[in-house]
Amino acid sequence: MTQTTEGTAKYRVRHEGATSPWMTADQLKQAAMLGQVPPAALIQQAGQADWHQAASIKGLEFPDPAADEADDGPAKVKEPLEQHPRFKTLRDLLANFLHSPISINLRQADHFDEAELLLCCEDHFEVNLPRLKTRAFVPYARIKAIASVEVGEHGEKYRDSHTVRIEVEPCCVFTATAD
Repeated sequence: MTQTTEGTAKYRVRHEGATSPWMTADQLKQAAMLGQVPPAALIQQAGQADWHQAASIKGLEFPDPAADEADDGPAKVKEPLEQHPRFKTLRDLLANFLHSPISINLRQADHFDEAELLLCCEDHFEVNLPRLKTRAFVPYARIKAIASVEVGEHGEKYRDSHTVRIEVEPCCVFTATAD
C-alpha cells in the first residue's frame, strides 16, 4: 500500500533509531532547511523498499554548519539575537522549537505538563509527554494561545533563550476514567 494522497509522494526519515511519520516533499524540504533532517539521515519514499541518504536526495538543502563556526580573521561581532522574530504561521513558530522542551495543558485547563515537541505537520503537531508515557497528536485548531517565554541566557538561536507554553482546549481523552 502506498502512502500517497492525490498524487503527492510521501516520504519518511530515519535517524538515530527513530522513524518519522510520512510527510510531503515540501515538509521534507522544510525540515531539511531547518536542520531537522541531517544529511546523514535516511529517507524512504512511500512504496519503495530502499532508503537513501538525505545528502544524496536532489532538491534537499541543509544548513551550513561551517557558516556559524567560520573564522573570518578578526573576531566577528555577533548581531544581537532578534528578541521577537515574526513568524508567518503557528506552524512556523512551533517548528523553531522542534525537539525542545515545551509546556502544554492537554489534561486540564489549569495544569501544564512538560513535553517535547516532536513534529509539525500541515494540520497538527505532535508532542511526547514522557511522564505520562504518551505521544499526543494535537490539531492546530485546538490552540487557544502560545506564549514564548524568555528563560535566561541568550544563545545563537531564538529557541536557545526562549521556551514555549501552549494553551489548548483540554481533551477528554486524557481525563477519561474507567467506569
